[in-house]
Amino acid sequence: GRIAISALALGLAQACLELSVDYAKNRQAFGRPIGANQGVAFQCADLQVMVDAARLLTYRAAALKDAGRPIKQAAAVAKLYATEAAVSATRIATQIYGGAGFMESSPVARMYRDAKILEIGEGTSEIQRLVISRGLGLPVL
Repeated sequence: GRIAISALALGLAQACLELSVDYAKNRQAFGRPIGANQGVAFQCADLQVMVDAARLLTYRAAALKDAGRPIKQAAAVAKLYATEAAVSATRIATQIYGGAGFMESSPVARMYRDAKILEIGEGTSEIQRLVISRGLGLPVL
């Protein structure tokens, strides 16, 4: 369900973070690692924030499920955020990798396709927004 999709998206975003940080530390340009540039370093920082937020939202939904409490709203929030974060994370990772990020052999190129399908499965982002809106008591049609 939605929590499982959130967990998959979380794992994908985590992989983007790890690959991006490793690449930023090891890829040299102009005699220094590209991670020494604020633009790249700040993108890695943004990845960390997205991963942490996706993890907390996913764990909250899972904890509610484990406790036998209603999860519809929390699961929709987790699924929406985690899948959209995964798509953003793959875009950022591709940017960090530069031209190498577009090559078929690149893990980040493959991850973008995987992230996009997670955003669609178990209800699109629009459906998650509808569920969340209704959970807020809005009479959305």
